[in-house]
Amino acid sequence: MTQPGLRQISPELVDKLRRSTDETRHQIVERACLLAVQRADVATPKLTEALELIRRRSFGVLDLRSQLDALAQELDEIAWDIQDRIQAGDATEAEYRRAFVKARAVAAIGFALDGSLAASFDSLYEAYYAIDNRDDYMRIVAD
Repeated sequence: MTQPGLRQISPELVDKLRRSTDETRHQIVERACLLAVQRADVATPKLTEALELIRRRSFGVLDLRSQLDALAQELDEIAWDIQDRIQAGDATEAEYRRAFVKARAVAAIGFALDGSLAASFDSLYEAYYAIDNRDDYMRIVAD
């Protein structure tokens, strides 16, 4: 989504990230990713490994990043299937929301593994939708 997507959520956050040190930016992304995973209630060994790498600021692990991209795609497909089932009356909006939030959390972690400023924008954009609560999100990125 890059900067324009995040700018729609919070232009102030985009400006803050641009002015921040790399360490401050990584801390913001790490906090948002942790909350996204907690809120999405999604856990896999790959996510645990990725969160540890993010915590240690070990970026650029391409194999893990592609595994998380594949998992996010798989979760997106599940969400789309649920949307089709909602139209047929076989699923609920809550089921869709759970699948959507999980996909967004995994995507946020995948982008965070890159470590770049552009990837930070993408990660925080995805985390916003995984956290699914503007006040909580703004609090976690402001601290």
